[in-house]
Amino acid sequence: MRNSLFAGFAMIALVAAAAPAMAGNLETGGVSITRGGGNINTALGRHSEADQSVATIGGSVLGRGKVFTNGGNNRNTAVGAHSLAMQDVTTVGGTVLGRGRAVTNGGNNFNTARGYGSVAGQSVATIGGTAVGRGSSFTSGGYNTNLAAGKFSDAEQQVLTMGGSGRGRTAVYGGANHNAALGKGSFAGQQVVTVGGQ
Repeated sequence: MRNSLFAGFAMIALVAAAAPAMAGNLETGGVSITRGGGNINTALGRHSEADQSVATIGGSVLGRGKVFTNGGNNRNTAVGAHSLAMQDVTTVGGTVLGRGRAVTNGGNNFNTARGYGSVAGQSVATIGGTAVGRGSSFTSGGYNTNLAAGKFSDAEQQVLTMGGSGRGRTAVYGGANHNAALGKGSFAGQQVVTVGGQ
């Protein structure tokens, strides 16, 4: 289960690596704000484990435009004894050439393994961004919660939101999803794919 989850994380990382890593580069006008910080990863329970990976790229403005990319403020917590919490958040966004605005939000996700021996795995990928010429692109894939509360419970959540591009108004919302395994030995699996855009 853990290997398959991290295999999905590796695929998302390849998508992020394919995007131009230009945070803070090419700014000649407008505003470019990239935020990937404010993340908390905590193993509180006895013999618990918490693994967190956060990648935020964003950036780049030429001419007039605003680029906001936020992939931060994520919480990953292994509270229960012998619990395991794994969280991977990838947010790309960015890039405005000419007039336009690209606002991408993939942050503010919560992943919690609360029960004894519970497992919580969360993977969130939000791409979006890119407005060339006159255009707007709004993409939101964050604000997801994943909770394994029951004893020996397992909660697995994967959320992929793409959207993006420009020349006209494009808005894509694939976030604010909730997945929870509450009972003893329960399993909750949620996969959400939202593409749209362009």
